[in-house]
Amino acid sequence: MDWRRLAGAAWQTLRGHRQGASTITMQLVRNRYDAIAAAPPYERKAKEILMALKLEEAFSKKRILEAYLNTVPFGHGAHGIGAAAKTYFDTTAAALGPARAALLVGMIKGPTRYSPTLHPERATARRNLVLRQMHKRGFLSSARLRRLRAEPLLLDLASSSLDDSPAPFFAEAVRRRVERWAADNGYDVYTDGLQIHTTLDLDMQRAAQAAVRTQARKLQAVAAYEWSRRAPHLLSEHIAPYVRRAKSEPFEPFARLWDERPALARAHLRRTARYRRALHRSSADTGAVVRRLRSDTAFMDSLRRQVARLRAGLVAMTPRTGAVRAWVGGRDFQNDQYDKVGLARRQPGSTFKPFVWTAALDHGFEPYDALRGGELPDPFAARRSRASGGLTLRNGLIYSSNRMARALTRAVGPGAVARTARRLGIESELRAVPSLALGTSEVRLLEMAAAYAPLANGGMRTEPRLLTRIENAEGRPIEQFAPRRSGGAPANPSGERALSRHTAYTVLDMMRGVVDRGTGAPLRSDWRMRGADLAGKTGTTQNNADGWFLAMHPRLVVGAWTGFDDRRVAFRTEHWGHGSSNALRLVGSFLEQVFAAHPNWAEKSFEPPPGYRRPASPPAGGPLDSAYAGYETVGDAYGADPTATDHRLRDAVGQGLDSARYDRVPQSADPEAALRRDLPARADSVQQTPPRGDASARNDTLRRPAPVRRQPPDEGDPDTSQHRAPAPVGAGDLEERVGPRRDDGG
Repeated sequence: MDWRRLAGAAWQTLRGHRQGASTITMQLVRNRYDAIAAAPPYERKAKEILMALKLEEAFSKKRILEAYLNTVPFGHGAHGIGAAAKTYFDTTAAALGPARAALLVGMIKGPTRYSPTLHPERATARRNLVLRQMHKRGFLSSARLRRLRAEPLLLDLASSSLDDSPAPFFAEAVRRRVERWAADNGYDVYTDGLQIHTTLDLDMQRAAQAAVRTQARKLQAVAAYEWSRRAPHLLSEHIAPYVRRAKSEPFEPFARLWDERPALARAHLRRTARYRRALHRSSADTGAVVRRLRSDTAFMDSLRRQVARLRAGLVAMTPRTGAVRAWVGGRDFQNDQYDKVGLARRQPGSTFKPFVWTAALDHGFEPYDALRGGELPDPFAARRSRASGGLTLRNGLIYSSNRMARALTRAVGPGAVARTARRLGIESELRAVPSLALGTSEVRLLEMAAAYAPLANGGMRTEPRLLTRIENAEGRPIEQFAPRRSGGAPANPSGERALSRHTAYTVLDMMRGVVDRGTGAPLRSDWRMRGADLAGKTGTTQNNADGWFLAMHPRLVVGAWTGFDDRRVAFRTEHWGHGSSNALRLVGSFLEQVFAAHPNWAEKSFEPPPGYRRPASPPAGGPLDSAYAGYETVGDAYGADPTATDHRLRDAVGQGLDSARYDRVPQSADPEAALRRDLPARADSVQQTPPRGDASARNDTLRRPAPVRRQPPDEGDPDTSQHRAPAPVGAGDLEERVGPRRDDGG
C-alpha cells in the first residue's frame, strides 16, 4: 500500500478533486474481481486494500506484476501482455527486449493515446520515458539507454491476420459465433479479454491441412495435364505419372480447355475489378475494353490460373458430441477466404443417397429387398420375391445405383426423403422433387458431415460444435458449450432422436459395403485402412463438377469436397472426376495420419443395437445379392414377428413401378425430364397410396427379372444431376419446398 499517496488522494477528494492512489496490487484486485470493481467508491477502496494485503502475503511482487500485466488491455484487440507481444511484435512476452517491453508498458496508461500504429510519435516518446526510468533505477547503463532510445519502433503486425493461424477458416467461424454470443450476452469480444476454448484438435488440424494441401496439389497437376494439348484421354488411373509429367514436361496447363471454351475466360474477365474500372474510366465500348485487357498476357494468364485452380475442403467431427476436430475450408486462406466447409453450397451428388435409403427403411423396406428389372414393389412383396434375383437395396447403395435411388424416391415420396434429410441435420433448402434423390439441392460440407453423424452414433441428431467454453478475463467460465445430458447419459446437443438405433445401424452397415467393395474401396486399398471399421459414400455430380466423399468411423465423421468455383471447369476424364478418385484422396490421407497417431482406433467398431438381427447367408438371387438372405441374431431377438407398425408401413408405402417405363437415364439426359415421365399423381406417394385392398391401383403385372449382372445397372457415380437444382416441375403439387433452418453462416 502507498499510504502517503492514499492519504493525499483522500484529501483531494474532500476538496472536490479526483486523484488516483491505487498501487499495481490494488489495480490487479479491481481488474480481477468484478464485484469489487462495481462497488461504491469508498467500499470499493476498502475492499481493494484488504484484498491487496492478502495478495501481498500470498504472492511475490514478480508474480503479482505478471498477473497484473495479463489483465490490462493494450489496444488493437490485444488483452494481456502475451497477446500484446504477439500482436505488435509477433513474438512471446518472454522474448521481448527492453525497448519493446518499454513500449508496451508505456501503453498501459492509454492504449489508444499511445498506440504505436495510430500515434507512433507519442508511443516513441512514452517508450523513451520508460527507458529513462529504467536507467534512473539502475536497470540500464547510460550507453545502452542512448542506443535503445535511438531504435525505431519496428512493429510486426502480421499476427493480426489469420494467415498464420493453424486453422484460419475455423477461427473465422468461431469469431462469427462468439460475436453473436457476445452481442446476446452483453460482452465485447475485442475489449473484454474473453478466453475462448474450442473443440479443435491441433494434431488433427495439421493432418487435415497436410492432406488438403498435398492431395489438392497433386489433383491440380492431374487436371492441368489432362487439359493440356499433349495429354491423351486418360494417361493413367494412378496419380504419380501426372505429378511426374507436370514437373518434367513442358506443356501449357488447361490449354485444351481454353481452346474448347473460349467464352469461359471472357466471361470471367468481365467479372474482374480491373474490367469494371476500365469500363468506368473509358469511353470505349465493352468490346474494346475486353480486347485491350485480353492483349495483356500477364493479366490473362493470372485470370486463367484463378479460374482453373482446384478448390477443396475437409471437415472432421466426433459423431457423438458434434465436436469439430479439424476444419480446412480451402487450400490457401490468404488467396481464397471463401470457406468451402461452412459457407459454400454445392450439389452433393450420390452422397445424398443414404438419406433416400434411410427414408426407405423407415417406410418398411429392408436391405435385402430387390429391384427387379426396373420394378420396386411394396416392401413385403419385394421380400417374398427376393429369391428370384435382382438388385438388392444393399447393393444398390454399395454401387450407387441411380435407378434404385429414383425408384425408392418414387416409392416413399420426395417429401419423405427431404424430411429425413432435414431430420438428420441438413439445414439448406431442399426441393422435394424426384431428382432430389440424385443430390440436386445444394448443401454445405459441414451439414453433410453433421447429417452423417446420426448414422454413426445410433440415430441422435448432432449439431456441429465449435466451442467448449468461454471464460472472462479472470479465467472464470461464463458459458459452457458441452453437449447437454439427459438423465445422466451423454446426449447430443440438440436433444433430438433423428432415427431409431435399428435404422441408423442398418444404413451404416450397408455403407460399410461401399468402403469394403463398392465405390469407396480405394479407401482400404490405397490408404492402409484394411483393419478399421469404416463406412462411407462417394459422390460425383454432372460433368464431374463436384467430387465428394464422406467416411464414418466410431470416433470420427470426415467429409471432403473437391471442385472448381466455376462448374464449367472440371476434370476432363470420368476417372479423375469421380469422387472416389479425388475427394476420397483427401479423406484417405487424413485418416492415414490420424490412425498412425492413434493406432488403437483400428480396433474400435460400431456397436449394433441390442438384439439387432444381421443378414448372414447368401440367397439364391445371384452374385450381387450374396451378402443378404438369412439372419444372424445379435443379442436378444429384434422384431421376430411383424408388428402393427410393420403392417401400417406395408399398407402406406407406394406402389410398384412399371419396368417398361422406368429405364436407364442416359448421362446426357435431363434427369428432371426423365423422372417427370414416371412422376406419380402426387409427389409424396406415402400420403396418396390407395387402400391395400384396392387391386386396381396396384401393379399386379410383375415382370420377369432381368439377368443379374456383376456390376449393377446404372451405376450412380457420376450422377445425372445438373449443375444447378432444376426448375420446379409442372404444377405446384409436384414440388414441395422444405425451407432452410436458420443459417448461422458458420
